[in-house]
Amino acid sequence: MSADSQGPLFPPAAPSGEGETSRGIVSVTELTARIKGSLESSFRFVRVEGEVSNHRLYPSGHRYFSLKDEGAQIRVVMFRGRERFVFGEIRDGQSAIVTGSIGVYEKKGEYQLYAQSVEVRGLGSLLLELEKRKEKLFAEGLFDPARKRPLPRFPARIGIVTSRQGAALRDMIRIARRRWPPIGITLAPALVQGEGAAEDIAQAMGVLASRGGVDLIIVGRGGGSVEDLWAFNEEAVVRAIAASPVPTISAVGHETDFTLSDLAADHRASTPTAGAQMSVPDRADVWERVTAFSLRARKAEQYGRETLRREFRIAEGALSDPRPLLQTRRYAVVDLTDGLVEGLRGRLREGRETVAGLAESVRDHSPAAWVSRKRGDLAVLAERAERQTEAKRAGLRRALEVLQGKLAALDPKSVLVRGYAIATHRETGRAVRSASEVVPGDAVDVRVADGAFGTVVEGRKE
Repeated sequence: MSADSQGPLFPPAAPSGEGETSRGIVSVTELTARIKGSLESSFRFVRVEGEVSNHRLYPSGHRYFSLKDEGAQIRVVMFRGRERFVFGEIRDGQSAIVTGSIGVYEKKGEYQLYAQSVEVRGLGSLLLELEKRKEKLFAEGLFDPARKRPLPRFPARIGIVTSRQGAALRDMIRIARRRWPPIGITLAPALVQGEGAAEDIAQAMGVLASRGGVDLIIVGRGGGSVEDLWAFNEEAVVRAIAASPVPTISAVGHETDFTLSDLAADHRASTPTAGAQMSVPDRADVWERVTAFSLRARKAEQYGRETLRREFRIAEGALSDPRPLLQTRRYAVVDLTDGLVEGLRGRLREGRETVAGLAESVRDHSPAAWVSRKRGDLAVLAERAERQTEAKRAGLRRALEVLQGKLAALDPKSVLVRGYAIATHRETGRAVRSASEVVPGDAVDVRVADGAFGTVVEGRKE
């Protein structure tokens, strides 16, 4: 059915005096309905070849893309349920033949091609050009993984190359400031699509590189069609990114978008927002890590103190305690004293018994002279015995004093009172017995008679 069989789209104006409808004035809905009827009746079956652009597959299962050539483009809709009639993988830049019918979407007043089947023929002109450029730059080493640099963990300032008016800039600033409030941001505004965009992006990269002061650079923009993102495939942009003196992040489009800038940059982000997240640390994560490290440090300090206390107690127990030895020697002195006193008492008893026996013998025999001599002998013996006893007592006292002196000399506190000191390693708790056991810088604890103090070894003297 043709347009002629339905009558003219715009009939001649009605004669003067008739109503508005009779003068040929129609509403937008009526006009759109006539156009829709004319087009859909004339183009019920068409086969169109072109290059796929801005392809989108939605969760509903519907596909939307544009089919274009050098002179024009047309929107294409393929509804869910026609997947079995897609021959090949539909991607931006692919050349395809679409079979379907022309329809009008009245809500927007747009005509579009309702696809019944799609035959993918191969790479379109843009993808072919992109592959050639990719191979050339790859051969020059611009995409070498060995060139990739890590991002700084705590950058002070980041540079951003994007459009001043784009939503991507606002998203990146908002995310970066929310994650790390003290971050500094330097914007180098540039066109991100259209004629001159590639040169503008490369120039902005050069400005950031020449001025310095930034720790990394994010170059990117929001999503769009292959044509919208094409500036990030240009050699000027790729070379500017590869020549950056600081690490770079390519944040172009969405997850499914791909540009040569992604290969040249040190890191790729799926979106500008993801690029901002990648560029700065998260304040909450950093605070959590600092808190965890602080807790670990306190636990380590507490464990170290407990370890030192245990080692000190062990070292203290390893030192010989003089008190048991002094007690033993004290018992020995007491035993000797008791034995000496008992011996003297025995000798005295024996002497008294002898005297008593002699007196009894004198009384029995009573010769005066003999008694007188014996009395004189007895006096001499008594005096001798007394002298011997006194000498023995003096000797025992001297021996007792010598033993007490030895006991006092064995007491470590007595040694410390005379000016000596005991030095121990602070780290190991062991006593320092030789100058060779310490080196300059060792921490040493020194114990004297009235306390202890710490010191650090400055040097050794032979």
